[in-house]
Amino acid sequence: MVTNWKVVPHKEVKVTDKYYDEAFKIQVRNMLLLDPDRLLAGFRDTAGCIAGMDEAERTEFMKGKERYGGAWEDGMIGGHTLGHYITALAQAVANPGLTKEEVSKVKERLDYIIDGLDECQKKTLGTKSEGYIFGACLPTKEFTDNPEQQFDNVEKGLSNLFTEAWVPWYTMHKIMTGLNAAFLLAGNDKALEVDNLLAQWIINRQKGWTEEINKTVLSIEYGGMNDCLYELYDINRNLKNAGDKRAFADPEKIKDAAHKFDDVALFEKIFSGAKNVLNNTHANTTIPKFIGALARYEVDRSEEKYLEYADSFWEMVVKKHTYVTGGNSENEHFGEDSILDAERTHVNNETCNTHNMLKLSRRLFAVTGDKKYLDYAENTLINAIMASQNHDTGFTTYFQPMATGYQKVFNTLDGNFWCCTGTGYENFTKLQRGIYYTAPGKLLVAMYLASEYENEDYKLVMDCDLTTSDKVKLTIVPKDGKTVKDDLLLFIPTWVKGKMTVAIGDKCLEAEPADKFIEIKAALLEEAGKCADKAVLLEITLPMGIACHNLPDGKDTYAFCYGPYVLSARLGNKKIKETTHGVRVSVAAEKAIDSDELKITAESSVKAFIDNIEKHLVKREGTCEFDLKDVSLPLVFTTHFNQYTESYGIYWKYVVD
Repeated sequence: MVTNWKVVPHKEVKVTDKYYDEAFKIQVRNMLLLDPDRLLAGFRDTAGCIAGMDEAERTEFMKGKERYGGAWEDGMIGGHTLGHYITALAQAVANPGLTKEEVSKVKERLDYIIDGLDECQKKTLGTKSEGYIFGACLPTKEFTDNPEQQFDNVEKGLSNLFTEAWVPWYTMHKIMTGLNAAFLLAGNDKALEVDNLLAQWIINRQKGWTEEINKTVLSIEYGGMNDCLYELYDINRNLKNAGDKRAFADPEKIKDAAHKFDDVALFEKIFSGAKNVLNNTHANTTIPKFIGALARYEVDRSEEKYLEYADSFWEMVVKKHTYVTGGNSENEHFGEDSILDAERTHVNNETCNTHNMLKLSRRLFAVTGDKKYLDYAENTLINAIMASQNHDTGFTTYFQPMATGYQKVFNTLDGNFWCCTGTGYENFTKLQRGIYYTAPGKLLVAMYLASEYENEDYKLVMDCDLTTSDKVKLTIVPKDGKTVKDDLLLFIPTWVKGKMTVAIGDKCLEAEPADKFIEIKAALLEEAGKCADKAVLLEITLPMGIACHNLPDGKDTYAFCYGPYVLSARLGNKKIKETTHGVRVSVAAEKAIDSDELKITAESSVKAFIDNIEKHLVKREGTCEFDLKDVSLPLVFTTHFNQYTESYGIYWKYVVD
C-alpha cells in the first residue's frame, strides 16, 4: 500500500453537502462578527510595554479597545484565541466554499490581523525581547516591567493560573501555527516574516536552558510547540533549497528548537505499553506532544522511532480510552485503561482532544497508508466534530457528555473564549480536509461526503447523503484535451454490512468486508469514459445496518450506530440547566432522566436482544430516526451529529428480569 499520501490541498476541494456547507458558513459569519482590535489588544499592550510606552500611550496604541472578557482572553492564557482565529481565517481563504466577495472579506480580516502583529513585533526591535509577541494579560507591575514574565515563571516551575503562568507555550503554539497557516494557505508573506523573527526569539531564549530547565518546561502544558516549529522548519528548508530569500538563514536551528520540545521520556513511557500508563494524564497536554513526535518523522524520515511513538500512543488512546463517537477523556484527563463506562459524566470528550486526535490520525495515514486511521477519522469527523456545533448559532462545545440524560452546552459569541472555542473555529473552516488523498498517479476517496475535487486534468463530483440513501455517485469529467491518468482508490468503511459494490460502465466490482480499498485502474476509467462522452460515472453502494458497541467495563451498556452515524435518543428539553465548571466553562447541570437502565421485555437475555437488534430498533421509513421497542422506556433515536437542542442518551444499560 502507498505510504506517501498527501491530503488534497484545501483549495482543490469544495464540500457541497448542505449541512456541512451551512456549518462552515455559519462559523465564518461568527468569526467576522468579532472585533479584531479586541483580539489584538493584548498584543498591543505587551508590545507597548516592551517599547517603554506609558499607560496612556498603550491605550492609544490599543485603539482604546480592551481584551475580550470571560476569564480567558482577559487572563493569562489570553492570545490563544487569536492563534486559532488566524488558522481558521487562513483555512477559510483557501476554502472554495466561499464566494469571491466572501473570500475578500475574510482575507481583509486576516491581513489586518497579520499587519497588527507585525506592527507589534516591530516595537520590540532592538530590545532584549526582540521578536516577542504575546497577548496575555499583564496582572501586576512585575509583568508590565517584564512582559516575558510568564515564560520566566514556567522555567522556574511556577504555574498558578492567575498570578504566575497559564501555559504560555501552549498559547505560543497557537500563534505560530496560525502564522504558518497564513503563509501556507493564504500566501501572506508578512506572516512568515513575523513567524521567523518569533522563532529567533525562541532560539535565543532556549540558549539559557539547562537540561533541568528544559525538563521543567516540558512538564507544563506547551501544546504542540514541537509540531509548529517542525512545520516552520520545513517551510524554511523548502524555501532555502529553492533559493528563496524569504527563508530563515539557518533552518536547522529551528529544527533544533523544535526538538527541545520533544518529550522523549514521555514518548518512551507510552511506547513501553505499561498498564494504566495514561491514568490521570491531562489529555490535551499529551496528544499534541505526539503530533509533534510525528512531525519530527515527517521532516526527517530517518527518525522512524518517532513514528513508532506516535502510532503506539494512537493505539493506546483509540483502543483503551475512546468512546463510540471518537472522543475521549473525563474532565480533561485520561483514566485507567479500558475504564469508560464508569467515567461517563457530563464532562467527557473535550473537543480539543478530538480535534487533535483527528489531526494525528490523518497525518498517520498519510505516512503509513494504514486504513485504521481513516476509519477513526471518518467516525470522529461525523460523530464528534460535527456533533460539537449548534447548527443554528455556529457555537461549539467544550465537553460532550457521555452520561445519559445531559445536553450539549455551547460557547457564546463574545464571552466564552475557551480553548475549544478556538478549536471550533479551526474545525469548521476545514471540513473538506481528509475527504481525498493523492499519491503519484493515484487519487483516494477516503470518505463519502458530497463534494467536488478538481485538479488540472479532471473534476470529480461526489453526490451522496448517507442519511437518506446508501448510494454514492461519482462523476469524473476530464478537462479539454486531458485524460484521467490517476488510478482511483475507494475506501471501504468498516461499518459496511455485506459487500460494497461499484458499478462502472458494464462492469460491477465487489469488495469483501475484510478488504481495505477498491482500486480502479486509470485504463478502466478511460475505457468507461469513451462509452459515455468522456464523463465517467461510478455508482457505489454501501449497505448499511445497525451496529452495537458496548464498553469494556460495561458489557451490557450499549451504543448504536447506523452506517457511519452514532445514534442518540431524544430526551427533550424540559430539564436543561447549565452550571460553571473549572475556569468559567459552562457545562450541563441536570439529567433529563433518573436512570439509563432499560429493561428488556421481549427477549430472555441481553445477548439475544442485541443479536436481534434490527427487530427491536426499527428505522422509520424515509428518515434516519429509529424506534427502540420492547424495552421499559420506548425511545426515539436519531443521528447524534445534529442533536443540539435536546438532552440525549447514547449509552444505555440493558437488563432482563
